[in-house]
Amino acid sequence: MSILISCFGSAGDVYPFLAIGQALQARGETVTLLSSPWFAQRIKAAGLGFLPVGTRADYEQAVQDPLLWHPRKGLGVISQHLARNLRAAYVQIEQHAQPDTLLVGSTLAWNSRLAQEKLVLRGATVHLAPACLFSAHDPAAWPRLTALRQLPPWLAGPLQRLIEASALDPMLRPGLNQLRRELGLPPVKRVLSQWANSPDKVICAFPDWFAAPQRDWPAHSVCTDFPRWSAPAGTVLDPLLTRFLSAGQPVVGITPGSAMAHAAPLFERALAACDSLGLRALLITPYREQLPAKLPSFARHTPYVPFDLVLPHLSVMVHHGGIGTLAQCVAAGVPQLITPFAHDQFDNAARLATLGAGLSVSPTASVAQWSKALLQLSRSRSVADACYRLAERSQSAPPAAERIASEILSLRA
Repeated sequence: MSILISCFGSAGDVYPFLAIGQALQARGETVTLLSSPWFAQRIKAAGLGFLPVGTRADYEQAVQDPLLWHPRKGLGVISQHLARNLRAAYVQIEQHAQPDTLLVGSTLAWNSRLAQEKLVLRGATVHLAPACLFSAHDPAAWPRLTALRQLPPWLAGPLQRLIEASALDPMLRPGLNQLRRELGLPPVKRVLSQWANSPDKVICAFPDWFAAPQRDWPAHSVCTDFPRWSAPAGTVLDPLLTRFLSAGQPVVGITPGSAMAHAAPLFERALAACDSLGLRALLITPYREQLPAKLPSFARHTPYVPFDLVLPHLSVMVHHGGIGTLAQCVAAGVPQLITPFAHDQFDNAARLATLGAGLSVSPTASVAQWSKALLQLSRSRSVADACYRLAERSQSAPPAAERIASEILSLRA
């Protein structure tokens, strides 16, 4: 197996690696993805090899935990689930890697970093969102810490290190360092800001106009563009959905993300706002229980739909701020109303608002606030112009997956 890609998280964290894997495979590489069995069918359908890490029940257990999307406690929940399967994920690499295997890991694919050290293999870390990188010059808008972006570097840097030492490392280090001891590796600290970054190459899978490279990023970092995974050739929308999208008033897409199972209040407010403005709504979630038992006549539900196919039919996309959804909306030129819950979502929302292509509202904001934001996005000429400009830049850029594939293969030089 010439390239092993480890990627964990929700669909938005995994699907970009399908595009990267396909780009590598088109160059004659044998590519295998290590991920949750939840994504096994999608990975195999993309023509890529698959090695399971954990079980489908593990994924469901994480999704059903309401603290997963808590702005302060969410990272702790993620770290617990990662620690549970970290050993198994490392063993998969240990059992299948060859001396010339290249390792690729997403931000939280610590099995890849462990194997890189222990097995002395070359590897790259791929960060899908700017919030994954620590910078005193361009701090991420972390949940409850958005004010960091207003501070000068001489103050933002020490505060970030203090937060990491006092809050982040205590959550992340115990399980990681326990496995490191068993592997004969020394303990580490500053897990997210330092150790999680491959010493060989760090690939920032977003364009420099979304987050400009900073001098305190890892020295071997490179920016590309958003790697977007498209629906397989020949895929079409369901005829009933196509009929709904093409008839009547503009349609607003609404999704809290594929791994959010606790968004009933969000859907309630979004539907009320659409009703007040005479807009129709397409509700996208695999968890039907979040929605009203009987949907209003202006709304339809689908558990899944390829974003690259449906976005051209939408006037506005309401979503959680996941980087995968954001990237698809940018490419389609669709205004975005972001309702961040946790993790990188606040930072993604702040950067998009700075670019003029979207707004942000709390998931628990009043219906009046929701309506005001939706009205502004659907009628603003400046928002439409910004969306058009970003879409033009995104669509005219060379395919990000191809650029990332080249960066990964350069590790063999």
